[in-house]
Amino acid sequence: MKENIVHDLSNIENILDVLPDLADEKIFALLVILTTDEKVILRPIGGEYGSEIIDAVKEAAEKYPGCKMRLFEENYDNWDRYFKHVISKEQVI
Repeated sequence: MKENIVHDLSNIENILDVLPDLADEKIFALLVILTTDEKVILRPIGGEYGSEIIDAVKEAAEKYPGCKMRLFEENYDNWDRYFKHVISKEQVI
């Protein structure tokens, strides 16, 4: 499991590093962290990063005191809601 791995988006290399992880079918959520000095940090949840959302929130709160966070989570029924009549289930990551 990747522990304490977050992606600071302050430079292009870090942005490019996180992109493949976001397309990993095991990643089901993304925690976006805004630090007090206005840096945006991405913390994938699932797969090698571990699946505990609360642990990810605690990790971010400890590492970036005073930060603000937003969670983007994949709904269990995304295929039925958004993709069903457009593409096959196999095409959904």
